[in-house]
Amino acid sequence: MSRPRGDARAAVDSGIAEARPPRATPVGSWRVGSARDLTSMRAGLLEALAAAAPDGGHALDEHVVLVASELATNALRHGAPPAHVRLLSGRGALVLEVADGDTERVPVLAGRRTAGAGGFGLVIAERVARDVGWYRASGAKHVWALFPLG
Repeated sequence: MSRPRGDARAAVDSGIAEARPPRATPVGSWRVGSARDLTSMRAGLLEALAAAAPDGGHALDEHVVLVASELATNALRHGAPPAHVRLLSGRGALVLEVADGDTERVPVLAGRRTAGAGGFGLVIAERVARDVGWYRASGAKHVWALFPLG
């Protein structure tokens, strides 16, 4: 996916690509019904990352957990909770997927905003993941991020 970065980013909110992620095998999943569940989701995700990508490295773990936190928070704030977080592995990459029940609201990248205005979860995901997208299936909206291994 090719998208403007940094100063080239649009001043207004814009959509992300509607596409399915590459096929991968589930490694772990977590239900996030409220902000209180984020801590246990992060801990479980770190355990799953250690098992799925033992040589993945500390930076990869931090990026996946950061994006999971941002996307799950988006699902709680702007979607229809609970959020369902899944980690998948396949073809030399990890796929992080977060689903919620709001199939009407399309995920958007935040345009330029002042510091502290919020809305940068998808921007962060695009900066640290190789690819980001979303799709609708089974009565849910799924937002995903792809992280290459190695």
